[in-house]
Amino acid sequence: MAFGRKPHNRPAAASLDVTSGPIARQLLLLCVPIFLASLFQQTHALINTFILGQFGGKLALGGVQSTASLFELAVGFSVGLGAGCAVITGQFFGSHDDKRLARSVHTAMALALVIGCLISVIGAVFIPQILAFMGTPAELMPEAVPYARAYFVGMVFSLALNMGAALLRSVGDTRTPALIIASGCVINALLDILLVAVMGLEALGCGIATAVTLAVNAGCIVWRLTHVSGPWRLSLTQLRIDPAICRSMLMTGLPLAIQSSVYSISNIILQSTINTFGTDAVTGWGLSARLDAIVWMVTEALGVAMTTFAAQNFGARNYERMRRGYHTSLVITVVLVGSLSALLVAFVGPLSRIFIDDASVTAYTTTMIHFIAPFYAFYSIVDNTSGAIRGSGESFRPMLLTILGTCVFRVAWLLAVVPLHHTIETVLLVYPVTWILTAALFVAYHHWGHWLCHAEARAAKLEKQRGTLEI
Repeated sequence: MAFGRKPHNRPAAASLDVTSGPIARQLLLLCVPIFLASLFQQTHALINTFILGQFGGKLALGGVQSTASLFELAVGFSVGLGAGCAVITGQFFGSHDDKRLARSVHTAMALALVIGCLISVIGAVFIPQILAFMGTPAELMPEAVPYARAYFVGMVFSLALNMGAALLRSVGDTRTPALIIASGCVINALLDILLVAVMGLEALGCGIATAVTLAVNAGCIVWRLTHVSGPWRLSLTQLRIDPAICRSMLMTGLPLAIQSSVYSISNIILQSTINTFGTDAVTGWGLSARLDAIVWMVTEALGVAMTTFAAQNFGARNYERMRRGYHTSLVITVVLVGSLSALLVAFVGPLSRIFIDDASVTAYTTTMIHFIAPFYAFYSIVDNTSGAIRGSGESFRPMLLTILGTCVFRVAWLLAVVPLHHTIETVLLVYPVTWILTAALFVAYHHWGHWLCHAEARAAKLEKQRGTLEI
């Protein structure tokens, strides 16, 4: 890999080279479009929740919410894999290695199509058994199964969408994915109104609307990639997997995908525990996830921006700039997340009643937010620190830290502590405890671990392997 090569002129495109210039401004330029895209997605999710609550009723709303953790698993895997592939692409972009940059784009999209087809088929076939295993209340199954089946059919498009968006972001183009996702949210909202409010398809209508929207968005992302003027332009006739680059991407992406999957599995176990408290608790849990979404949007946007920033600067061997970017991002996200958390705690009651006028659901939602919102800042530290480390391509050890802190301990708490004191409050305590633990682990590893040395050694080894394959 030609690290440190002097930059040369590139075709004009909607990319952003962050290896030089004002750090705070560049981080904001990267993260604001990601935040706005997430804002559109969550606005649609809130509209979807409102439409279901008003026209579908409690069972339709609960049926959709009962599958939330399951789709976090599937989508989390695709996003994690895409993020890992994008790290390698971002490093090629930062080092101005245009030849391997082009190969990496085609390899990543080919992987997305293969894995997406597998997830779609497996999910659509086995969804009734999966939901039954999760302990989904029987009264919710008639709504949950058709919704989940329709959603899983669209997962191949979700893989293509998330991979394509990650590749564009890796070269600094966060604006295009944001615009595509925003337009998709409008389409999804209109389809929800048609299929749920007008045609009365309830949860199934939401599933169909989601699958169609994913297909449209994936098509737009692919169209954009095939029309960019830079070396990362996609040619559908050249879709193939480069063995050396694929190995690099899988070594970086699979730990992220596995981490997301394990994290989601722990959430599925948590969802199963919430299910034992009945339909109102399930609905309240889903609604609380909608209301605190803006907090996760900020955290996710800065985490993705930090990963892109670190990947490009690692490719350029700009280590001091990586460190300064991490500290800048951390300050921004802690201030923003802390402020948003305080507002959410103050107004959760009135906000929850906007979507469904049910005293029991509102009580559950309020309790859930009050227990976990004051601790969101700790998770924001995890997201930014892990992004700074993973941008170097070092994702295996961060995966282990995340699995230990937020997954293993969480499952142990749910299986060992909750049965001794079976209350919703005991369940909710698992979040602040695991977030604080994981934040401490990541900060310690970032400051005292040897992750940068591991990343350099790994990059040198992979470069040697690539050179051997090309001889």
